[in-house]
Amino acid sequence: MSIRDIPKGWLYTAIRLLSLAALFFASMLAVDYYFVAHTFCAEGASCAVVAQSEFGQKYGIFLPTLGLLAYSFFFLTSFFFARSEARFLGKNMSKFWVPLAIICCALGAMGFIIVQAIEIHAFCWLCMGIDTFAIIMVIPAVLLLLQNKKASSDDEKAAPAKPSILHPVLWLAFYFVIACGPIAWGTRPHEDPKAEPQANGSVVPDYIQSFYVPGKINVVEISSFECPHCRQLHPEFNKLLLEYGERINFTRLTIPLRQHKEACIAYFCAEKQKKASEFADCQFEEPSTDTGKILEYARQCSINEDAFKSCLTDPTSAAAVDQILENIKGTGFEGAPTVWINETKIVGYNTKLGMDPYRAALGEKSDKSADAQDITRIAHTVTMMGLIAAIICLIAGIPLTIRRRKEKTA
Repeated sequence: MSIRDIPKGWLYTAIRLLSLAALFFASMLAVDYYFVAHTFCAEGASCAVVAQSEFGQKYGIFLPTLGLLAYSFFFLTSFFFARSEARFLGKNMSKFWVPLAIICCALGAMGFIIVQAIEIHAFCWLCMGIDTFAIIMVIPAVLLLLQNKKASSDDEKAAPAKPSILHPVLWLAFYFVIACGPIAWGTRPHEDPKAEPQANGSVVPDYIQSFYVPGKINVVEISSFECPHCRQLHPEFNKLLLEYGERINFTRLTIPLRQHKEACIAYFCAEKQKKASEFADCQFEEPSTDTGKILEYARQCSINEDAFKSCLTDPTSAAAVDQILENIKGTGFEGAPTVWINETKIVGYNTKLGMDPYRAALGEKSDKSADAQDITRIAHTVTMMGLIAAIICLIAGIPLTIRRRKEKTA
């Protein structure tokens, strides 16, 4: 079978299926970017690293929207272009312009994969899902282009593609499920799990309470210098704590992300010289486990270098850090950053809400959280309507598809 003999309908069916697959990942990505963080991508996972990278912060916000729009366009227009011989600027829309758009989209996907590999050093599995199907979609696109070239050289007009076995209404049902399903699931109303009370009746774990001082606003932060969310939270949280001054009793507990405890031990040693805050500022700005860099930070913070070096090599320092990490595990630790403000536990850092959850825990009022909840409710309502439309299309599409199959076999 030559390229010219491949039915155009088959190629557009492949484009539809690949568009739906890419759309599914784009819909999940939209939930994590626009609504509820870490619904499909776990806290601290590679996709969270990509989202919080400099590239992700500048351009990542557009990626889910671009994915939803691009693959919705390729899917929905496939029904028209599969049977159309319409031309634009003398070129066939179905065999030239649409395939060209798909190829351009795939080049963008390849470019983003390269950025993740070279610049970010992490791969977002949701983005990779979108990019993979975008690249595979090049195959039917190129075949359509080759068909267009052969048709032009033969100076002949190809017959319109035959209708697919599935009726467009049934295809539309699949589209609504794929596009709306993940968003409806991710934005569904749910109550935050309540912490189990301790023996003394408090929801705050005993280890966390051990740092509390009566009469103060007690704040305990569990964070990692390597964690992108922690690094983003740090300067904003510092500003907030400064507003409260002496009313705050603040404790920071550091953990390693990749089993490299050097920075945690160094922080422990800096804390012994009452230079923890200054040392943390250096590490959050440019995290490092390199001994030379750590000693450079110590000098910048006016830490006694001899005592610091001695502390770093002292086995009791490593043992103390190991004990801290063991104690943190016993608190039901879920991910960094985790912040306890009196009785309130805040896990993760949501850039959309910013410092609002922390201010709320401190007793301040803010409308941003309420606005975000309203937008989430609207998104849930709209996508649930999309799922209802999917059910209607499914009910109508099945008998239409059965009738079409009977007509084809008759």
